[in-house]
Amino acid sequence: MTQLKSHLMFFLFCFCSVFLVAGALSAEELSEKEVKKMIQKQFERMYQKGVDDLESRIVVAGGVKPFAVVTDTGDKTKTIRIKQIEEMPADVALEVLRRSLIALVKKGKIGATAVFYTTANPNRESEADRVLVVEMEHIFGPTLAQLVPFTVEDGKALFGEQVVVEMDKKIFNIKVGEESGE
Repeated sequence: MTQLKSHLMFFLFCFCSVFLVAGALSAEELSEKEVKKMIQKQFERMYQKGVDDLESRIVVAGGVKPFAVVTDTGDKTKTIRIKQIEEMPADVALEVLRRSLIALVKKGKIGATAVFYTTANPNRESEADRVLVVEMEHIFGPTLAQLVPFTVEDGKALFGEQVVVEMDKKIFNIKVGEESGE
């Protein structure tokens, strides 16, 4: 798991250092460099909190139902779990979680999200049968997904080489001024 954390931290540093925040805040409020640093720190905190929370669950259950770690507008990091999700099929649970996060975003309470879940590995040639997916989004624009193949053997999770890609927005795809909804 330490290797998993260090790979993401390196990527987040590189990703945020080349990302340009377009018009999110005026120059008087925050410089571009300060915004990048803030985004990187928030992504790192959310990722760390989520990984710390899921390691034992992966070993016991072979995967985890979707949950999120968010940074609120007060820059506090919180884990969001929906009790009913544990009883739902994985695809339905993921959709319910995303819609719940969108409702919080519309209310102006969330600035960044990291959605964690596991799924079957679509790569048939891989030795790993499952994939840990972490989808991270920020209100200022950056989005990325980290895909980490893994297998559980002898009571331990063995993680493969991660792949980090940009992704389409799923949580922060609302328009400014859009009607608030539940």
